[in-house]
Amino acid sequence: MSRSDRAALMEIRNNEDILILPADKGNATVIVDTDAYENKINHLLSDTTTYKKLNHNPTTRNTNKIIKLLQSINDKNLLTKLRPCNPTSPKIYGLPKIHKPDWPLRPIVSQIDSPTYMASKHLATLIKPFTGNTSSFVKDSKHFVHIIKNEIISDSEIMVSFDVESLFTNVPVEEVISLIKGFITDSKLPSAYLDLSEFCLKSGYFMWRGDYYSQIDGVAMGSPIAPVVANIFMEWVERELVDKMTYRPRFWLRYVDDVFAIVNRDNLAIIFQCLNSLHEK
Repeated sequence: MSRSDRAALMEIRNNEDILILPADKGNATVIVDTDAYENKINHLLSDTTTYKKLNHNPTTRNTNKIIKLLQSINDKNLLTKLRPCNPTSPKIYGLPKIHKPDWPLRPIVSQIDSPTYMASKHLATLIKPFTGNTSSFVKDSKHFVHIIKNEIISDSEIMVSFDVESLFTNVPVEEVISLIKGFITDSKLPSAYLDLSEFCLKSGYFMWRGDYYSQIDGVAMGSPIAPVVANIFMEWVERELVDKMTYRPRFWLRYVDDVFAIVNRDNLAIIFQCLNSLHEK
């Protein structure tokens, strides 16, 4: 890279009127207007069904609470490992969805060094083995190709894809906590883990431009436990609905909330309606 190229890049990086961000998908880099970006974040935070503005910084309170919960497990080594050390407030940012009109943002809450980060990471490790054991589970794209490569589509069938709109912020936390309770009971873990799980899932907060917000429901993408919780919920959806459909898809694979299915053409509308009927969210 020439000296002039480096100077040009430095000028772009130092320009406060623009932001250089990774795109939500596609490994692309995006240059966006700073004001437009901040307006989109503010628009997300204006959703009072998902976020609530706070009049205080919850970091100290949450730190004290998580330490108390960890102490209740009665494992000194675990307490030493998971105890927050100089915790900081989580921070929200957005990744532009450039594959959609007007590039809406996917909200991400960076929780590294937050009061619950290490505890959430530990819980994710404990709970993850209880997920991914369904016939629909897809590990990655290579796994998907291996499963689908010999499938033959008849003239009466169609390949379709489904996904959940804003899955992470729409995960019903109370239902997921009930499911986690079953996992903890089955694995004979101390019951204190249930209280720890509930706090990690319900105490989500973050800072934006000096103000603090709590997340009323759902989980924040950026939390170590979020992908596991999303899988728990989606597997519950499959048990409650997909497996009991009158017109069940012949083929159904899922990676988190991205579903690939092979269905009878005549039944597609009915299946779509059923999928949207299970939960109010």
